[in-house]
Amino acid sequence: MLSSFLSFAQKNISDWDAYLMEVNNKPVSIIVDLGLATVAPQKERPFVVIIRTKILQPETNGLPGKTESARLDEMENKLVEQLSSKTGAVYTGRYTQRGLREFYFYALDTLEYVFAVRSALAGFTEYQWLTQAKEDKKWTNYFTVLYPPPVEMEKIQNRRLVDILKSKGDALKESRRIEHFFYFKTKSKREDFLRSPGIESFSIDEMPEATEKTALPYMLHLFKDDVPDYSFIDRVLIPLWERAKQFEGHYDGWETYLVK
Repeated sequence: MLSSFLSFAQKNISDWDAYLMEVNNKPVSIIVDLGLATVAPQKERPFVVIIRTKILQPETNGLPGKTESARLDEMENKLVEQLSSKTGAVYTGRYTQRGLREFYFYALDTLEYVFAVRSALAGFTEYQWLTQAKEDKKWTNYFTVLYPPPVEMEKIQNRRLVDILKSKGDALKESRRIEHFFYFKTKSKREDFLRSPGIESFSIDEMPEATEKTALPYMLHLFKDDVPDYSFIDRVLIPLWERAKQFEGHYDGWETYLVK
């Protein structure tokens, strides 16, 4: 068991991130190890272990407040410690909605998981909890419950770019030229995209004829001055991403320069 655990640790490069989305008009908070997607499913760990606990004092949105979040973080750390050391399970993430929090692990077997969960939660007697383990060879729970859908992944990647600007000293307050890149299946789809509402506010840098036989051979390079702050993601980038998909295209990202 230990050798299998070490082998997995060597293959996986953790890449944790968090996102918030709505399901049935209710907010859902998810934290997930995105790095696992490159090595999942793992045949060594065909069982998903789910631990569910009830939040004691959820906010009106169903999520825990600041004080209780710290307590739940302690719980999470204990679960990771016990399930990892006693069962070789790998932690994949958590899902919080409507006053409930669920922790997801993938285990080698189902022999010791209840003992490990009980050991982890022995110091959290104020919380009610349930746990179950079931076969999930395709890691369906990881990919459908935790892993972000395409639009949320797009937001995560864009937020990371904004984070880089901020980490390098950019105050994210000054407007500057921002480049946008697209690829389309046909020339007519590219033209339809350019005629769609809102796109007229962008300027064309280049739109070369297709020279290679690829699935999306028609490139489009637009630019416009804007402030690349966090609101820029939902205000500009996601609408461009969705609009490109509408015309059978792909939004390939944006570039800008640092302003200090």
